[in-house]
Amino acid sequence: MEKKWNLQDIRPAGGGRKRSRPSQREMNVESAPEKRPVTEDDDGTVRLTIENGTEKKRRSFWTIIVAVLLFVVAVFGASFLLRGAEVTVYPKHREPNLNATFTAYRTPQVGELSYELMVLEADGERQVSATGEEEVTEQATGEIEIYNETANTERLIKNTRFASSDGKVFRITESVVVPGAHKNAEGELIAGTIRAEVFADEPGEEYNLAPTTFTIPGYKENGFTELYEKLYAKNTVPFTGGFNGPKFIIDDAELETAKQALHNELRDALLSRVDGEKPAGFVVFPDATTFTFESLPAVEYGDNLVTIKEKALLQIPIFGEDEFAAYIAAATIPGYEQKPVRIQDLGAITFAYASATSSTTDLGNVDQFDFKLVGKPQIVWTYDEGKLKTDLMGAPKTALTTILSGYPAIERAEAKIKPFWKRSYPDSLDQIKIVESLGE
Repeated sequence: MEKKWNLQDIRPAGGGRKRSRPSQREMNVESAPEKRPVTEDDDGTVRLTIENGTEKKRRSFWTIIVAVLLFVVAVFGASFLLRGAEVTVYPKHREPNLNATFTAYRTPQVGELSYELMVLEADGERQVSATGEEEVTEQATGEIEIYNETANTERLIKNTRFASSDGKVFRITESVVVPGAHKNAEGELIAGTIRAEVFADEPGEEYNLAPTTFTIPGYKENGFTELYEKLYAKNTVPFTGGFNGPKFIIDDAELETAKQALHNELRDALLSRVDGEKPAGFVVFPDATTFTFESLPAVEYGDNLVTIKEKALLQIPIFGEDEFAAYIAAATIPGYEQKPVRIQDLGAITFAYASATSSTTDLGNVDQFDFKLVGKPQIVWTYDEGKLKTDLMGAPKTALTTILSGYPAIERAEAKIKPFWKRSYPDSLDQIKIVESLGE
């Protein structure tokens, strides 16, 4: 029977002799024996498997190849997901020193600055002590604008009557001469106008009319049909002050304190509404705000108590953004060619009325006002961003300079296109991003 050997039965030749002390080199070799896979058969036979070095190198080579391919695929995939173009635009801009007085007009001529009037109202009430009651009779008052659509001037004497559509009659306080109509450059008929103070024919709250249209009944009564049809008037601000009946007597000091508190509350409430109710596309300066207050009839609240009511009217001139920016640019930038511009930061401009009394004036009763602007605003030339994107869409990367030649508001631009090997702009507007920079 053939004898099988186990690994532990193997002995080096001359096992009986004492081995000499190994050299340092031998010790180093033995301290790091080669690791080789060892397997043992069911019958106890030990097998050593020696790994082929060439096979090991080949496996490492393919591992590197796969890793490189995965990296390339990842890079291309990321580039595909991040594809697009970012164009940084440097528009033309200037920062002039602004320190001048200007005039704004409700009905401007060519080259003049126009404005519109933003009006907000609020009511408030407060309880105060009353010391008695008295009968009061007061007529409503206000201002009308008279229009003349005939070619001739028309003189209206003092106390000329104006009637509303529901028969409320008002009279002018002084004689006026209403200019005749004229045609503008486009051939349109422009009515002549003039303003006049009026008072109600009778006392009473029912004469506190909201804005409405008035005719001149005297013309109709005397058969002047053309004048009756072509001369008329409007009030842009409600009439106030009309009253007929008992009013409570309130201590002057207490009444003034209560009114002042109410005025402050109403002022704050109205100011908080300005930004939210300002029409889009208009410029508003907080310091241009004016307030007027009206005392409404008091009503009984309880024993020796009455409720006083106050009405606040906020008026603020507003300017069209584009028109205002162009007007300031023309006044401050030499050689400005009336191109579209915007003011980047309105907070850099300080507004003040030229007259100290303007802040308490009823702006509805004036046709123009003077104001002063001080600051160093940044005026930026504007361009059509949507059109620029359309022009760039699908264009070669080298076409940027040519395309910009059609945009004089842009001084220069820089483009970054992803992935980097793309030689043209994306075919989709959504993948083109315009970034504006005001840096040098």
